Amino acid sequence: SLDVQQVLDEAMDSVIALTGAERGYILLRDEDTGEMVFSVARNLDRETLDESGFMVSRTIVEEVIASGQPVVTTNAQDDPRFATQKSVMFFALRSILCVPLVARGEMVGVVYADNRVKDALFGQDELALLVAFADQAAVAIENARLFARLQRALAEASEMSELMHNVLASIASGVIT
Repeated sequence: SLDVQQVLDEAMDSVIALTGAERGYILLRDEDTGEMVFSVARNLDRETLDESGFMVSRTIVEEVIASGQPVVTTNAQDDPRFATQKSVMFFALRSILCVPLVARGEMVGVVYADNRVKDALFGQDELALLVAFADQAAVAIENARLFARLQRALAEASEMSELMHNVLASIASGVIT
């Protein structure tokens, strides 16, 4: 598909199915501001989560954004890197997996998956699988975004062509008059 939202939904559903995550999120770099923003949030039932359901460890997401390296933890509440983080304690996060989305050598976003119930759900195998999948997903997402930009540019060009046609038609009728 070249529809951005459909690509995002399918990518997130695949991540959840491949890893056994309870929930997953994709954050993409906003083309105008450069900030990472939530683009899709899905759960195990393939349902889109609303913003009230966004319960992620921002610390882990920010670490992946800053370092460009994936993060995996088998139990965030016992992991000395994250145990003191408010989001980890407040949302009772356990297994967390977060990897960068890289297309053409540039980080375009991150994939975040977690499970609040099961410890040790994610290991090195799931990390390697998600890193490989994220590379493919990043290309698909960027292709869909590029196609959307191309469609917008084409629509603007068509609109400008129509405007010019109308102007030239009115000039011709003005000269005749």
